[in-house]
Amino acid sequence: MSAMRLDEARRHHFAEAVEASIDVSSRHQFFVWSQSAVQGLVPHEILICGVREHGGPSLTLHHFSASRYFRRPQFDAVADPTDGLVPKLSATPGWASGVMLFPRPGAAATAQAVEGLVSANELRDMAVRLMPGADGGLWALYAFSRLGQVPDAALCHAVELLVPHMHHAFVRVLQNEREQMQASVPHEARVVTRRQHEVLHLIKDGKTNLQIAVALDCSPWTVKNHIQNILRRLGTNSRAHAISRAMSLGILRPD
Repeated sequence: MSAMRLDEARRHHFAEAVEASIDVSSRHQFFVWSQSAVQGLVPHEILICGVREHGGPSLTLHHFSASRYFRRPQFDAVADPTDGLVPKLSATPGWASGVMLFPRPGAAATAQAVEGLVSANELRDMAVRLMPGADGGLWALYAFSRLGQVPDAALCHAVELLVPHMHHAFVRVLQNEREQMQASVPHEARVVTRRQHEVLHLIKDGKTNLQIAVALDCSPWTVKNHIQNILRRLGTNSRAHAISRAMSLGILRPD
């Protein structure tokens, strides 16, 4: 158990940030919240969020920046699936054990690779919390950069406390965006339920019935029933045909 405790000022900022997070429901609100209530607890200019969506194999990164130095080319380099932030961080020993700070003295080679990416792309410094999933793999990432204070143990503690609430708010934003996108689909295309829509996404990603069951926390038998209902609703006779039909109707987007 950590002996670190928030001081009175940070305790107040933490309470404000958590209470305000409940009202966050859109991407714009999330950005405003991160640049207002969150700043008293973890001052920063750039926030990078990553979530493994639809049970996919890797994280999808998003950024919220108040820095004029961090532009699309820098984000593209950071988000590179082969040589970007996610593979470098997940190769760092102990990535799931707590908040990591960069740069740090006497860093190992894996941490130096992260530091090189940070310094080359205008991030300057970074406090990052990686969240493992039930399968032990990387499930989410929250990285605060261009910090407004010297990175220390107190900042790490603040990030550790904040990130679960930030994650809940950000997942809510993503869910609302998915629902809005689904609502914008023409009525004739809305022929599958929300759960069947999730199953279709996972089929499109090449998941087996067992992998879909794990991702959706249900039984393979339930997945099989969902797929049978999807085939019937779309008038198809195979998984591949169902994906093709769903794309033609606008239910799924091509990669």
